[in-house]
Amino acid sequence: MKNYETVFILNPVLSEDQAKDTVEKFVKVLTKAKADVINVEKWGLKKMAYAIQNKSTGFYNLIEFTTTSSDLINILETEYRRDESVVRFMTTVLDKHAVIYNERRRKGEFNRTKKTTPRKEDSKS
Repeated sequence: MKNYETVFILNPVLSEDQAKDTVEKFVKVLTKAKADVINVEKWGLKKMAYAIQNKSTGFYNLIEFTTTSSDLINILETEYRRDESVVRFMTTVLDKHAVIYNERRRKGEFNRTKKTTPRKEDSKS
């Protein structure tokens, strides 16, 4: 069983409900093909590094899943291409280190809001 992660950007003119429905549609494609969806993250409306289709922002989404079927990736990416609201997408296979990293990230180990203790060198000033 392989671990995958897919990130896709939705058109910014969609409403929040439309974006949510589109994400659910892709999750259903995965579950219908007997993939185990591990995590779904909606990163929200973000500014893109460069304009795509004359749009400078988009709704970013991430889905982590596992599957034994290699055909599922082709099915999922075909669905991305058919959906006009998808601006860009990328699906990658995760190695064991990426899987461990994603588990730790979901638990909040890399949370930026944590306060860090000052180093001894910093407190000598």
